[in-house]
Order: sequence, then structure tokens, then C-alpha cells
Amino acid sequence: MTNSSDIHIFQQIKIGDVVAFSTLFESYYVKLCFFCCRYLVDMDLSRSVVQQVFVDLWVKREKLSVEYSIKSYLFQAVKNRAIDQLRQNKNNVQISDAISEIAQTSFHDIVEEVELNDRINKSINLLPQKCREIFLMSRFESLKYTEIAEKLNISVKTVEMQIGIALKKLREELSNK
Repeated sequence: MTNSSDIHIFQQIKIGDVVAFSTLFESYYVKLCFFCCRYLVDMDLSRSVVQQVFVDLWVKREKLSVEYSIKSYLFQAVKNRAIDQLRQNKNNVQISDAISEIAQTSFHDIVEEVELNDRINKSINLLPQKCREIFLMSRFESLKYTEIAEKLNISVKTVEMQIGIALKKLREELSNK
């Protein structure tokens, strides 16, 4: 979404347009969840925080004023909610470690990382089913080619070929954006 379309969508939301709200939610929900998870290190809690930000946006829509970027507003709102959540759980050592790590990373870098992860996930989802399955087993389950071949009852050569196809398609897809 561009800033002008963001502002238009927000203006529609202010007057109660459920479709515009749904469009905004669809556009930013996943990105915001990954962004929030960088702070909270808990995806379920992150989803809850992001959902609450959207609920508050809808409930307070008539009173809110977003003049430049709804994207910036959403990311900042999620960041603030995540920090509030961390303050509530400040006795947890793991969370304080997460805060210090994130404090060293700039807000802009975190947003860029979330957007890149989103692009990568969308590109992986565009792969053909078998190719995607083999790629995910290799990269995210850390299985060796022989283990994948045994698990799927295919040859190691087929696994190698499918990984090559996946990497080529991912390079093409990610370089086009």
C-alpha cells in the first residue's frame, strides 16, 4: 500500500467502512505479528497484541487522526503495546534479554526485516506444492537430501532438482520486487 492509499483507507475506516478495515487488516496483520514477535518472543502473545491494536483502531476510529501514514501508526502502536506487555512481565529474565537485544536494533531495521520475511514467505508459498514441501524440509527442518528422499519415497536426484528449482524461482521472485 502507498501512503495515499493508506490515508484513503483510513478515511474510509473513520466513517465505518468494514471492507476498508478488512483490507487494512489483511495488508498488515502478518507483518505486524512478526514485528511484535521480535519484542515479545512469543507468537501467540504477539497475535493477541496485534489483534488488540486493530480492535482499538476500530473502536477509536472516529477520534483518531492519522495524517501521513497508517503503516507508521500501526507499527508504532504495536511497538508501544509490546513494550507495555514487556513492562507487565518485567520479572521474566528472558524478556529483559529480548528488550536489550531489540534496543540495539533500529526500529527501521526491524520493520525492513519483517517486510523481507513476509516477501520470502509469500515467495515460498508460490512454489509448486511438492517443490515447496521439499524446500521446507531441507531449509526449515534441516533434513539432508537423503532423509527427504527416504521420507517422500523419491530419489535423491529428484530432491536435488526440486531444491534447485525452488532456489531459482525464489531468486527470480525476490529480485523482481
